[in-house]
Amino acid sequence: MPKFLFSRSMGAALAGALLALGSAWGLAPAPAIQYSDGTIGFSYPPRLTDSYATRSLVSAGSVTYYLTFDFPSAAVEPLDRVVVSLNEGYDPIFRYRLDATEAFANTPEGRTSLPLGEVSEDRDNRALTITFDPPVQPGVPITLALRPVRNPRFGGVYLFGANAYPVGDTAEPTFLGYARLSFYERDRGDRWP
Repeated sequence: MPKFLFSRSMGAALAGALLALGSAWGLAPAPAIQYSDGTIGFSYPPRLTDSYATRSLVSAGSVTYYLTFDFPSAAVEPLDRVVVSLNEGYDPIFRYRLDATEAFANTPEGRTSLPLGEVSEDRDNRALTITFDPPVQPGVPITLALRPVRNPRFGGVYLFGANAYPVGDTAEPTFLGYARLSFYERDRGDRWP
C-alpha cells in the first residue's frame, strides 16, 4: 500500500485553506493553543523569512540589522514580544542602541510603524527583548530594525536566534529561526607592515 507523506508546506497550505473556508462560512479561527498547565502557545508558528545587515565590515557604525518574519493569520494569538539572542559569534562589548530599535508591519500599502513598549538588553545572556504595545495581531509579515552601537569587532559568521512570545501570563516561545549575518575584516591588501 503506498504511503502518503504530509510535508510541513502542505500542512501550511491546508491550514490556510481551512482558515479561508472557515471565514467563508462565518466560523471564527481556532483558539490559540493552551496546554494543561495553562501555558499559551501560537496555534500556527511564525517563522523568520529574511535577515540582513546594512553594513558588513567589522566595527562599522551606523548599521541596521533587519529581521523579517511571517506572522500568519492562523497564528491566532497576538504577538507580545520577540527575543533576539546572539547564539554564535563573540564580541564581549557588543551592544544595541535600544532607543533606536524599530518594528514595522509589511502591509500591501507599505511599511507601517508598530508601537513598541519596553526594549531591554540582557548583556550577560546576549539577548535583546522587544515588547509590542499594544500586542501585534497576526496576519502580516513583521520586520524588526535592530541598531547595534557598531558591528562586532571580529570577523566571521554570527547567528542571532529569534523567539516570539504570544500574549499570556505563561507563554510558550516559538523559535522563528536564525538570522545569519557575516562580518568581514577590512582588506589590507598586500602591503608590508
